[in-house]
Amino acid sequence: MPDSDDITLLKQYAEGDESAFSALVERYVNLIYSTALRQVCNPSHAEEITQAVFVILMQKAKSLGPKTILSGWLYQTARLTAANFLRSEIRRQQREQEVYMQSTLTGSDAAPWEHIAPLLDEAMGRLGQTDRNAIVLRFFENKTPQEVATTLKLNEVTARKRVSRALEKLRKFFAKRGVILPVAVLTTAISANSVQAAPVGLAAAISATAAKGVAVTATITTLVKGTLKIMTYAKLKLAVYVGAAIVLAGGTTTVVLSGGGIGDNVLTDEIIKNAREKYASLASYSDEGQTVASLNGTTLTTTFTIKLARPGLYRIEWEQHSAAFFASTTTKTQAVWSAGDGDFLDMGAGAQKRAGREDALSSATGISGSAAATIPGTFFKMNWGNQLGGSLANAKRQADGKVDDVDCYVLTTESKRGTRTLWIGKQDFLIHQVRTVISAEAMKAALAEATRLRPDMAAHLPSPQGVTSIETHVKIVLNPKLSAADFAR
Repeated sequence: MPDSDDITLLKQYAEGDESAFSALVERYVNLIYSTALRQVCNPSHAEEITQAVFVILMQKAKSLGPKTILSGWLYQTARLTAANFLRSEIRRQQREQEVYMQSTLTGSDAAPWEHIAPLLDEAMGRLGQTDRNAIVLRFFENKTPQEVATTLKLNEVTARKRVSRALEKLRKFFAKRGVILPVAVLTTAISANSVQAAPVGLAAAISATAAKGVAVTATITTLVKGTLKIMTYAKLKLAVYVGAAIVLAGGTTTVVLSGGGIGDNVLTDEIIKNAREKYASLASYSDEGQTVASLNGTTLTTTFTIKLARPGLYRIEWEQHSAAFFASTTTKTQAVWSAGDGDFLDMGAGAQKRAGREDALSSATGISGSAAATIPGTFFKMNWGNQLGGSLANAKRQADGKVDDVDCYVLTTESKRGTRTLWIGKQDFLIHQVRTVISAEAMKAALAEATRLRPDMAAHLPSPQGVTSIETHVKIVLNPKLSAADFAR
């Protein structure tokens, strides 16, 4: 059957046709098994992972949209499931395998695939969804450029460029890890070795799970639950990113609320004026903190450090943590910075030069839990991210509160996008905490816009739900002595 009928087969399975699911298993079992085997290096474990991936497909059969590239979706799910397996079941074995593979890299007579295999799936994980789909279609499934273009709904020239850019990203990833290979050698090795035959009988065993009453093992059940939670975690990160963009793009659109004199007699506009003047008076600034974002019971915590100096030096670093599933995860340290020689962003795959400060900081806003926006935007008095901007003109004064041991004024603004609350120190007039609540309606509008701009992401966007995030700043140091070296990465 042509691959274009993947979604049709899923629909037929969802309506009760088990033979349709068996056809999909036969089509993709080798791809999934090979992906798993490269990561766990154990055939029996790879079989369990393959079964888990198809169980997940059963559960997601009704929700995958018509624009889903099923081979790409299955590859990514296999990669996540294998990573989940390694994290929970064979940490020691994984370390031993990495040590072994590192030692093989010192041998000059090793074949290219021996260098590539232990790094390939990590490299693929660094690609965006469309780039990853392009590589899977072109070199894992060995489709022609015309077929890739048709599947991705691109013209052939654009599809070729997409594949070329993705290959260059892979080449750079391998080069940074000491595996320096020409693109031609890289593509030949992937095409020839990335997919191999799964064990005889595995497809039949997987298809049997589609029948009622056929149970899967406890290990597979655990894998399925863990991987589904990982997928939820990824959606949360996306929702926080989109939500942050909504709030920052909201500008000055604020519902007019009454100012007040709750607590002492300091007026709201006087608080804002003093806070603006305080930030304007600073030559440099540093702090530490965290943002805790919640969506549908899943929590994403971002810890960060901030260093700023006039006229345009900055460095914001962050890590993200999640304990939403049985094995907690932590991303690699990411950063955005300028030491006076350009503006750079590193999202975990190497430094990328940006067009300027606003471009760098705005690109980092969502993925940093807004750490790249709140204080930097206020300190540099930028058009976006400035928490003391025009949107506070009609803020509502709330009852005074505390952040740690700091007495604070509390101001709230409200708009159709949600609410934003600031805790401003009574003594220092600095921002110590920001709570942002993004409404489900605002999320729905933002996700609709994201789908319009990136149709390929539609199947992976979270359902419209409200997001709440609390961003806290501690260990604040005013006018620290900093040099350009303090901002270099």
